Amino acid sequence: MAKAAAAETPDSKASLLLRRAEGNYAFPALDAVAARFARSLRDLLRALGAPAIQVERAGAEQLGFAAWCAEAAPAIFWRYHAPPLKGPMLLAAPRPLILQLVDIFYGGKGQLAAEREELTDAEERFAARIGRDMGLQLAAAWSDKLPIAPELDCVTTDPAKLAAVRADDDMLVQRFVLRSAPFEGRTIACAYPVAALRGIAGAEAAGDTREPDTDPAWTGALNKALRDVRLPVRSVLARPEISLVKLLALEVGDIIPLVMPRHVPVTVAGRNFAFGSIGEANGNAAIMIEQIEEGPDHD
Repeated sequence: MAKAAAAETPDSKASLLLRRAEGNYAFPALDAVAARFARSLRDLLRALGAPAIQVERAGAEQLGFAAWCAEAAPAIFWRYHAPPLKGPMLLAAPRPLILQLVDIFYGGKGQLAAEREELTDAEERFAARIGRDMGLQLAAAWSDKLPIAPELDCVTTDPAKLAAVRADDDMLVQRFVLRSAPFEGRTIACAYPVAALRGIAGAEAAGDTREPDTDPAWTGALNKALRDVRLPVRSVLARPEISLVKLLALEVGDIIPLVMPRHVPVTVAGRNFAFGSIGEANGNAAIMIEQIEEGPDHD
C-alpha cells in the first residue's frame, strides 16, 4: 500500500492542464480551449459584418514576451485579469484589423485608405467593446476545464503598458488566422504566461455543474415572473460626424446625410442580442432580425 501511495505523488500525477515533456512543459488541455475559442471568434466576426470569414487555428508555441510583442507589432493588445491565473491573459490583433472591422461595422467594405498609428475615439471604443466580447468567449472556452472570468483591464497599442509581464517572461502563444478577404492572413493571438499556467497545474477540471433539485412550483413561479420583466431594446441606425464649423452653421431645414449600414445591432439592456437589416413593415420603419447572438455558454 505504501508503494501505491508513493506512486501518486504530485510530481507524477498526470495533470489535466500541464505535463512535463522533455525538460519543458506542455499544456494539452489548451488545445480544446483554443478550438472552442476559434469557433466563437469566427461567430463574433461574422456578427460584426464579415459573414464569409473563417478562423483557422494555428499551432501554439512558447517564446519570450518581448519577442512576441515584436512579432505582433503594429498591434492592439488586450490584457485581462483572470483568476485563478496568477498572471494576465493577453490578446493581440493587427491594428489594421480593428480599422477594417470599424469600417465594415458602419457600412463600409473594410478597405483601408491609409495606415495610421492613432485611433479615433470611435475606434478606441470599438476596440474596448470587442475586447470585452472576446473575454466572454475565453471564459466560455475555458468553462469545462477551469472556471475563469477574464476582466478586461487594459487596451493599448503600446506593449510597454502591459504591466506584470517582463520582457524575458516565457509565453504560451496560440494563433488564430483569419481567412477571407479583406482580412486574409491577419492573425489574432492569445498569450498566457507559462508561469501562470504552471501555477494552476494542479487544478481539477470544472466539476458537475448540474443544478440541484428544486421545487417545481417555485421554479414555475420564478419563470413566470421573469417573463413579465420589461427590458429596453435599442438599435443605433447611424452615427454621422460633421465638423464643428458645419454644426455651428446649421439652420432649420438643413439636411445631415446619413449612410445607413446594411446590418445594425440590436441591444437589450446594453448587451448585443441580435443583428438585423433595416426595412419597412406595415408602413413603418422596421428592423428584420437576421441573426440572434449566442450566449457565452454556446460554442
